[in-house]
Amino acid sequence: MLAVCLSVLGEQSDKDLFLEFFSRYEKKLYHVALSILQDPTLAEDAVQEAFLRVARHFKTFKKIFEKSCQEIGPWAVTIVKNVSIDILRKRGREAAFPEEWDPPSPVGVEAETGYDRLVALIRSMPETYRQVLEMKFVLEMKDREIGKALGLSADAVSQRVRRGRKLLIEKLREEGYEYGSGK
Repeated sequence: MLAVCLSVLGEQSDKDLFLEFFSRYEKKLYHVALSILQDPTLAEDAVQEAFLRVARHFKTFKKIFEKSCQEIGPWAVTIVKNVSIDILRKRGREAAFPEEWDPPSPVGVEAETGYDRLVALIRSMPETYRQVLEMKFVLEMKDREIGKALGLSADAVSQRVRRGRKLLIEKLREEGYEYGSGK
């Protein structure tokens, strides 16, 4: 991992400064990540990602360091906290079902066909709405997370979700389904 970070940096003076920073803060960042993640392997992953981010944004690092080298520690801690929280969020979305969980089976062929048709309708929607609806209802992301991923405000995401829902309901009605009924 250290070799990858160093390969991102150009000048030898930058590499030397990064190595000094790495040796000084590696253990501290690990302890911060471990306190958040409660898993040594995930904490190591978070620290590696944090150092990689520092290497990728080394110009910012140097500006902070030149201004006050005492601000580097809190800046690095903030980065590893953010990475750790991102890991927790991602793991929460990917949480596996318990082994004893038995998924309900569709009631007959009609239920499966209805589901397949609904998925096909969503996929046939304009990209603007399809993408937001999938992120909102399939990935269960929050409007802010969707906005961040797509470069939109949370309000813009909410508006697209409303419009996409309305369009989906119209398409379902055209297919013979009535909103609110089990048909």
